Amino acid sequence: MSKFLDTFKNMFLDLFSMGKGFAYGFVMVGLFIIACGAIIYGSISLMNLIF
Repeated sequence: MSKFLDTFKNMFLDLFSMGKGFAYGFVMVGLFIIACGAIIYGSISLMNLIF
């Protein structure tokens, strides 16, 4: 019974860490897209001011 509970606990902790990693991945991809968009927008704006 103890082995069953340990296995269930480890499975739950693995699923929890996978969920956290999934959410972290979404946040990192979102920040990357926002940063790239800001860089592109800034460079276009600077080119528009200069030329």
